[in-house]
Amino acid sequence: MKKNVTLLLITMFGLALVAFGGTTGKIVGNVSDAKNGEALPGVNVIVVGTTYGAITDFEGNFTIINLSPGTYSLRVSAVGYAATTITNIKVNIDLTTTQDFKLSEEAVQLQNEVVIVAERPLVQKDLTSKTAVVGGDEIKQLPVTEISQVIGLQGGNVAGSIRGGRKGETSYWIDGVPVTDAFDRSTVVDVNPSMVQELQVLSGAFNAEYGQAMSGIVNIATREAAEKYSGSVTLYGGDFLTGHHDIFRGLKTFRPLNIRNIEASLSGPLVGKDVSLFLNARSIYFGGYLNGERRYNPNAVVVNTGNDAYVIGTDPGMDSAFTFFNLFKNNPTLQTAPFDTIKKYFDQQYGFLRSTNANGVGDHKSVPMNWNKKLYLQGKLALHFSSNLKLNLTGIVDNVDSYPTGDWGTYRTYIYNPDGRGLDHRRSFTTIMQFTHTLSYSTFYTLGGSYFTKSFKHYLYENENDPRYVNPYLLNVLQITPLSFGTGGTDMNRYYRSTTTGLVKLDINSQVSKEHYIKGGAELRLHRMFLEDMTLQPIQSQTGFTPGYSSPYITTRVLPDSTNQHDRYVHHPTEFSAYLQDKMEFKDLIINIGVRFDYFEPDANILADDEDPYIYAPYKESNKFFDYNGNGLQEANEPSKTVADRKKYWYKKASSKIQVSPRFGASFPITDRGVIHFSYGHFFQIPNFERLYQNPGFKIGSGTGNVDLNGNPMGNANLNPEQTINGEIGLQQQLSDDMSMDITAYLRDIRNLTGTRADQIFIGGANGPHAQYYSKFTNSDFGYVRGLILSLTKRFTQGLSLSVDYTFQIARGTASDPKDARNNAGAGGEAPEVQFSALGWDQRHTLNTVVSYSQETYGGSIIASYGSGTPYTPPNTRDVSVLLTNTEIKPTYYNADVRVYKSFVFDPIRLLLFLRVNNIFDIKNETDVYGDTGRAGKTYEEERNRLNKVNPIINSLHDYYNSPLQYSEPRRVEVGATIEF
Repeated sequence: MKKNVTLLLITMFGLALVAFGGTTGKIVGNVSDAKNGEALPGVNVIVVGTTYGAITDFEGNFTIINLSPGTYSLRVSAVGYAATTITNIKVNIDLTTTQDFKLSEEAVQLQNEVVIVAERPLVQKDLTSKTAVVGGDEIKQLPVTEISQVIGLQGGNVAGSIRGGRKGETSYWIDGVPVTDAFDRSTVVDVNPSMVQELQVLSGAFNAEYGQAMSGIVNIATREAAEKYSGSVTLYGGDFLTGHHDIFRGLKTFRPLNIRNIEASLSGPLVGKDVSLFLNARSIYFGGYLNGERRYNPNAVVVNTGNDAYVIGTDPGMDSAFTFFNLFKNNPTLQTAPFDTIKKYFDQQYGFLRSTNANGVGDHKSVPMNWNKKLYLQGKLALHFSSNLKLNLTGIVDNVDSYPTGDWGTYRTYIYNPDGRGLDHRRSFTTIMQFTHTLSYSTFYTLGGSYFTKSFKHYLYENENDPRYVNPYLLNVLQITPLSFGTGGTDMNRYYRSTTTGLVKLDINSQVSKEHYIKGGAELRLHRMFLEDMTLQPIQSQTGFTPGYSSPYITTRVLPDSTNQHDRYVHHPTEFSAYLQDKMEFKDLIINIGVRFDYFEPDANILADDEDPYIYAPYKESNKFFDYNGNGLQEANEPSKTVADRKKYWYKKASSKIQVSPRFGASFPITDRGVIHFSYGHFFQIPNFERLYQNPGFKIGSGTGNVDLNGNPMGNANLNPEQTINGEIGLQQQLSDDMSMDITAYLRDIRNLTGTRADQIFIGGANGPHAQYYSKFTNSDFGYVRGLILSLTKRFTQGLSLSVDYTFQIARGTASDPKDARNNAGAGGEAPEVQFSALGWDQRHTLNTVVSYSQETYGGSIIASYGSGTPYTPPNTRDVSVLLTNTEIKPTYYNADVRVYKSFVFDPIRLLLFLRVNNIFDIKNETDVYGDTGRAGKTYEEERNRLNKVNPIINSLHDYYNSPLQYSEPRRVEVGATIEF
């Protein structure tokens, strides 16, 4: 607690010292005489409705920096010339918008100002790497409910991976602040789509100001308050409407409130124009499309007669199976009777031994098994102290409770006992402070800091001593027959982790000359990583369980964290970075060049001797006692070593890491409608912290062979940063007045990825008996990705807009997951021969098309997606000496989402009614398949078991293999309304 408070105080102190960046763009241009073309110096250029502006230099040039993303109007005025205003000028983050003016001499009789509507250029000449830009108004038109859906539509995003990178290679930024959870590289908060002013997905060789990412940057600028009071309320409800009831059980009835959402926003000034506030709140419940059936309660004890399954203790008057056990023990005649006689006796006398084919234990109701509910709150306060000083304060709360589906094996365990599965609880809070000081027309800096905390908990009952926990036997032992779903039992795992990060950052921006825009900064991140993972155990007297005699209920206990059933750690890693970059803009050449420096202190220990990992049960004799005479035998005068003795030499400190990353990008305008761009850079990323700190006690399992605890490799706090070299070349070309295309070819050389391909570590060393070995994470994996992106854009004209993104990509490497080599190691722990194979997201062809049509009171949009199929590994290629993985391809993927709306105006209120349908054609996409058939829902193993007359008792053989987790989401229909004022 004391360290956490210290972290917060350091962060708050840093607010006075450092700054933020990466949230603004700029406008440049030239002002000349319309008649003779001569430059006009000393002309006033004002951004209408703001305090931003500039005065043209001797050559008529002007630059306005530090503009938030959005649409602006520029007003130009000079003595003797007609004042001219150009509207609809679009500004994007980190990009330059060019807008020239040609002023006409003012006639005496001229009374009105000249107003011109700007036409947004289709080719962005200063883009030196591929960047997708999506405005908030565009997002509102799409049939999406979450920002992740928008990100997935951008070119280069293939099968959930940006440019072939592993999960965790993307960094997420909000209002100029990285908000990525360092534990697993996921988002800290998920911003509401309605709060987005602009979304950028940078997937090329992005600038030096962005670090700790190898595949891409998702940069989100949130909305600021409007000048006048405004607000909105959105409500919608819906459910799944599918014909595939053979796969998705429990969806035969349409329940309009199975999905329900309410969202409200309020925006406006608080004290004149100098203080404004934007508030947003959202509550959503997603009922999901995966369902189980409450056939059993967690305390059910099931017995098997060979032909049927029976549940003990179902009578309402008998509060537990323990009643049956006691009656059985007190009746010697029944103890030797056949089971059918026992059943008949208790059915007649007490009525609480029943067939599952009749009443069972539970109420047989359908229970959702992938539901989640979310509460989202965001507030953004803007204060303008003067024309040069501005303060933004942002706070975001993002809380999610959910039912974790897990894999098909876990789903089978709880499908008939859904109340026995623990729930996930995520709590996230982020606060951001930005203080911007404009020093001159050409220079500004932003002071600020951020503090976020994200916690994740998993448990069944909040109290670890809850009396409803039952003996692990009911969950862990196969009680019926092979190929049967689980019956009773409770989830005994309790997991809690939290990431707390205080961040301080300095960015200074200066247009030092017409050609050079210099940006530099420094950043400090202080983390607190906490984790506690335990498996509850029954007290000593209840560790055994005898069906028919033992009560299912237990008193739980938590074993010490020195045991294999309990892990706990606290770490305080530190990151520091600094960068310098120069954007050089010449007439026929734009260059982005920069360099970044990163430092990381892991704050953790590693083993001094990998061959003897577990300090509480050492293997080597030299670690068991003080061997004074060196003969390897413990003599009477040689005392045993204690844990305290071993701690003095058992560990050593993990080393700090330093990296330098050069970045370069260039853009060559070849015509007024065409630009060639090229970029190249080195990118480093600290591996996910969960890999560094996993199994902090260096514990091992029991038995012989691989003794990785719970099947997980040992963590390694001494992992080096992962690295990629990214390069790309592309062409932007305007095809007509309203259409353009972008072609980009890219490659990635990926090195030092976290893996387990190094030789297995034998306990006792090379000269030991080789009875036990384990694996640990090392920098052993690598990969190579190359691809081509073709984007076609038709901007909004005559009510219609269109975008098409096609990606061809080849992603190959040594492993898709860091644990692959460990999981596929042969006998004796030998890792398979290194082979370059297709990665799990190696989808060769990806196509996303977005069409929007809009008129004054109605409109609609459609998203159509196609994927050529990702690879899988058939069983006959599993030669552990070679490991030919991912040699076959799953079926192709198709999907179409639609949104239509109709609006009604009741001044000053606007009512908008909408219908949104995801997977409108109810396509049964096979996202996962059985290796022996390459298809979902079909395996030859089922056919073999049917021929061998293997008949599970409580479920059918087909149910056992027919997994809804192998398919994409079925058709979802939502109807709603938005009221705007």
